[in-house]
Amino acid sequence: MPLVKILSVLSLAVLATGCVSTAVEPQIRFGVEALVPPFESRNDKGELVGLNIELGNALCAELKARCVWVDQDYATNILALEAGTFDVIMPMTATSARRERIDFTENLYPLNSRLVARTGSNLQPHAQSLKGKRIGVLAGTSREAFAKARWAPEGVTVRSFSFNNQLIDSLLAGDIDATLQDSIEINEALLSQPRGQSFAFAGDALDDPMLGTGVAMAVRKTDTALRNNLNAALERIKQNGPYQQIIQRYLPAAAPDSPRYFPAEEGLPFSEAVQIDQTLYLSGVLGAGADGKLVKGGIVPQMTQTMENLRSALQRSGSSLAHVAKCTVILADIKDFAAMNGVYRSYFPQNRMPARTTFAARKLVLDARVEVECVARATT
Repeated sequence: MPLVKILSVLSLAVLATGCVSTAVEPQIRFGVEALVPPFESRNDKGELVGLNIELGNALCAELKARCVWVDQDYATNILALEAGTFDVIMPMTATSARRERIDFTENLYPLNSRLVARTGSNLQPHAQSLKGKRIGVLAGTSREAFAKARWAPEGVTVRSFSFNNQLIDSLLAGDIDATLQDSIEINEALLSQPRGQSFAFAGDALDDPMLGTGVAMAVRKTDTALRNNLNAALERIKQNGPYQQIIQRYLPAAAPDSPRYFPAEEGLPFSEAVQIDQTLYLSGVLGAGADGKLVKGGIVPQMTQTMENLRSALQRSGSSLAHVAKCTVILADIKDFAAMNGVYRSYFPQNRMPARTTFAARKLVLDARVEVECVARATT
């Protein structure tokens, strides 16, 4: 077995067990494309700098591990992760499509995707306004997937670029009409520069599940221990460490609208969640699959699907299961209480179980066996 692979296996074993070996220093290998200031880039000395670099180093310090930074093109980083070139993609937006292949930590910080166009173009970030226009996106990003799925079928030409400087040059030359970008990244690369004076944000930030709600770290599905350790370290540096100092140096302070509404599926007469200040109120969640139908097999598979749906709803709304304060569980049959509990308790740490109310109702929507609603703390 190659030495690099041996070191990687030993590193993961140390992080999973909490035991520190005197023979091998534990390490975490991060795949990063260092071309995106202020998130990750190299200074004049060739040193890695930026928000994600500082956060990664802080997490490694918390885990008493050494950060190893591996240069990797963003468009190919999932394949490289799966091939074992490194252990963590830093950073990546968690989307449902990506979760089918890889796993994600909790969000590091919020994500904001906006359209940028020449001032006076009157373009807006929706297909009707962009029909017949050429929109530039970065290859491999959630914005590329969104534009190709939502806009391209409506007559919008979507052009993908491997590097941001190529995209910006094309925008300046008029080869594309607009670009869909992370707002901070494009502000740093173009809008705050003299050459960007003729361009501006067009319309409001987009809100779509395909774009995600924040920036996370991606790991292989088999690396559950590493994901859990990174999540635990992230929570610790948020509570007691340098997280706020790092974030404040790079991200503009912005208070969220209050209340802030997270729409449910089209046609439903309620929001999936509503945020007031830092409190997030979630609507009731059922154990329905992607097809909208309840999963079969009784209370255990239905409760498992319910908790997975709850996890996804929290993620989309800028929170997580780790930040749930209280839940209400509604059963169609109180005899399912013990089986429900068995699934429920597996989703929360034993020392951080939310407050809870449980009761039985005569009948639930879709003849569901269980429904769960929660109150959580928003983290993004």
